[in-house]
Amino acid sequence: MSNVLTKKDLRRCLNRYIFTRQSPFNYETMQSGGWVYSIHPAMEKIYDGDADLLAEKYKDHFKFYNTHPWMGNIILGACIAIESTKDPDATKQAVEMRTALMGPLAGIGDAIIWIMFMTILGAIAAYMALEGSIVGWVIAEAIQLVIWFAFYKLFFVAYEQGVTFVTTRSAQLQHITEAASVLGLSVVGALVASTVNVKFGITMSYGEVVQPVNDLLDSIIPHFGNVVTVALIYWGLGRKSMTSGKMIIIVLVAAIVLSAIGILA
Repeated sequence: MSNVLTKKDLRRCLNRYIFTRQSPFNYETMQSGGWVYSIHPAMEKIYDGDADLLAEKYKDHFKFYNTHPWMGNIILGACIAIESTKDPDATKQAVEMRTALMGPLAGIGDAIIWIMFMTILGAIAAYMALEGSIVGWVIAEAIQLVIWFAFYKLFFVAYEQGVTFVTTRSAQLQHITEAASVLGLSVVGALVASTVNVKFGITMSYGEVVQPVNDLLDSIIPHFGNVVTVALIYWGLGRKSMTSGKMIIIVLVAAIVLSAIGILA
């Protein structure tokens, strides 16, 4: 690997990427604007500031690119490593690798970061807040900082090892993704029972015997109201033109109306 780039050059590229990776987002090239801005300090030094040559190379780097923002650190490091070889086909190889990795790494990032860490840690923090404790929030923020720092360092690891970092560890990353998905579903399932609170206020009378409908339904499926509510919301969010904002309003209105007429307790 070339020794043209220093740690300072690499940090400059990474810091640019962290602050601009989503800023120039558009529906034609997605994240490529922030990508080109990020690699420019390295490219300028690698190719001795040759403006015409850089313009040609940036035509390739400006092609469609979209991945999970944090996982992009790894791709960025590996691509800069390829470019630093100054091979005649370096840019072509870097862009092809970027295209090949952006989809799989986006899936891994979504499963591990957005689902497992962000959603679950946020839910746990909210649940502990309901109990009057700030500890959950502190833990959630601390873990997010640790994850952020880890991905910051992975950029340098990817640069040092080049393409081998993401290719030799693809199987390990896949196992982590599967484990994260299982854990995420388990925790979300537990949160449905512990944080959602939907109870029916309807009762049935048989002479002097009064049977609450809620108890009857819970004997069939524990936490029946919670499960049905979450299932309906999940189904609704999958409908065309439905957004989370609209769903929140629907849930609020439905809860008020159903409580007012006695269906919900």
